[in-house]
Amino acid sequence: MIENASVAPEAIAEAGFEAMAGAARTTSGELLAVEDSTSVVYAHAVADQLGTTGSQQQPKHRGYLVHSVLLLEASSERTLGLVEQRRWCREDAGYGRKHARKQRAYEDKESYKWQQASARMAGRMGCAMARTISVCDRESDVYEYLHYKHEQGQRYVVRAQSDRGLTQSGQTLFGALAGEQAWQYEAIVEVTQRGGRAARKARVQVCGRRLEVKPPADRGKQAVSLPINVVLVREPAGGEHEPLHWVLLTSEPVESVEQVRRIVRYYELRWRIEEYHKAWKSGVGVERLRQQSAASLERMLAITAFVAVRLLQLRESLPSGLDKGDAQAELSCDQILETEEWKVLWLTVQKTPLPATPPTARWACLALATLGGFTDTKRTGRPGWATLWHGWQVLQERVVGFRVATGMATEM
Repeated sequence: MIENASVAPEAIAEAGFEAMAGAARTTSGELLAVEDSTSVVYAHAVADQLGTTGSQQQPKHRGYLVHSVLLLEASSERTLGLVEQRRWCREDAGYGRKHARKQRAYEDKESYKWQQASARMAGRMGCAMARTISVCDRESDVYEYLHYKHEQGQRYVVRAQSDRGLTQSGQTLFGALAGEQAWQYEAIVEVTQRGGRAARKARVQVCGRRLEVKPPADRGKQAVSLPINVVLVREPAGGEHEPLHWVLLTSEPVESVEQVRRIVRYYELRWRIEEYHKAWKSGVGVERLRQQSAASLERMLAITAFVAVRLLQLRESLPSGLDKGDAQAELSCDQILETEEWKVLWLTVQKTPLPATPPTARWACLALATLGGFTDTKRTGRPGWATLWHGWQVLQERVVGFRVATGMATEM
């Protein structure tokens, strides 16, 4: 299948997206569509057939840019699956075009990906789109995208990047919020580790306001102002770290403390898409793939994108160290493993008779890690992506062996 020219990568992916959307339509309650982009790069021979992914005109590595949308269940914060993903290669001839971006149509810019993702997701989700909230980082703060969301009646939480003008006072968005003193509540938010930034907890002040932002001056007379609710999350200055400062633009109401608190939590959950990218790269090893053609490589990308979701679901069943409940860890493992998988895993690791009911997801994750060589020498209780992936591969080999043995016994 991987080398079959008649198999389209888009068809592989679409089947997965439709299955996820169908499952989402059977759920109740709000859904979060957390999304972001990443690059998947290669240095082997096939890389010459791919595109640039960074700012260098003659890069050492080439590959794909990928935009992914991951669905979460808002109440349980459980990862449901991948509902949209798009891959593309930048053409070398387009290098440096960002300097002329104002002359290009919106549909020709990479920033159009946010609207494309929402449109495709809406086409799959149907009536479930009404209870789906897109959660995006600062790159999505594009006037056309926000206008599209308003026009379509779609829900969103977007972190602001642009200091837009306001219609009410003649001030700018950031300027109006700079002197804010009417805080609705104080809270502790988790600052995740990234690059050289260490993970920590920040004590912040939070408030919500209703504002109306002007369109950019260069959008013409047809551009309209947008009524937007704004949530300000600000850490007071004076600590040893750079103060946390979020300005969240949202379609959600901000009249009560509970409503504002929910929006802040939804934005904190945006980090799940970053964890998905880690599962895809560090765990499944999408960048370690070696194929003889770009077409075969793209088919593998489509397949491993869904395998990474399963790996993420397993690892998030472990305690995260945050001051929250541990409900996900106590879920039954049959929500993320097939019956044959968890039974083979039990007999391999526990070496005792099968239990009457499936064990927990936490047990399944640690059992898989044990198969992968996890010894917890650092006493964190959290296996790495590579260890978990190795355990998953070992389990699949044993499940195949079980099925072969069962088939032979049936034949005999």
